[in-house]
Amino acid sequence: MAVSVLAALAPSQAFAAPQAPPCTKKNVAYLDAQDRQEDAEAKVTVAEKALDQARADRAKLDKAAGFGDQLVAYMQRSDSSKVRNAVYSVHGGAYELHNAASKHDPVATADAAVKLADATDKALTDAGVKDTPEGRNMRAGTTKLRTLAEDARKATEAPNVETRQSELDTARSELTDAAKTVRPARDAYRDCLDKLVN
Repeated sequence: MAVSVLAALAPSQAFAAPQAPPCTKKNVAYLDAQDRQEDAEAKVTVAEKALDQARADRAKLDKAAGFGDQLVAYMQRSDSSKVRNAVYSVHGGAYELHNAASKHDPVATADAAVKLADATDKALTDAGVKDTPEGRNMRAGTTKLRTLAEDARKATEAPNVETRQSELDTARSELTDAAKTVRPARDAYRDCLDKLVN
């Protein structure tokens, strides 16, 4: 009776587990290091965009407050004594707007801007200059202030500039650490391959 080929082999030869190609572990370590670096780079990109948005939103609050100051300053420089006298009734509103913006509060800034616009319109009406050329010019200013108020109300990331900056700093630090592991892993893999060839 012929002996089968499998029966002729030793058990260790017939059922031996397949061996991984040489340098497989080095290759996997290198690929893992690359993956970590790419993930870290993606986190940095996301963090940069978040910080840009927070800064842009904060700028909207500052713009509303700055325009409120300009509106009051315009009234102070008016040729009309009635308009100059009306400044006293709106000066507090400008301060409230500036204070809300300095606290990076979108809702408070928007509310204060609308309040200042309302107070300015009322002051112009009470002074009897609402329909004069200067009054119409100033009312155009209050209309713009209301638009800036709505922009400020939507600027929800304005309070988060410092937090987003911290997140970006952390992401950049993680990227630096991840990048440091790539070259050694690559060099170890290359050295392994060189030993196989040489």
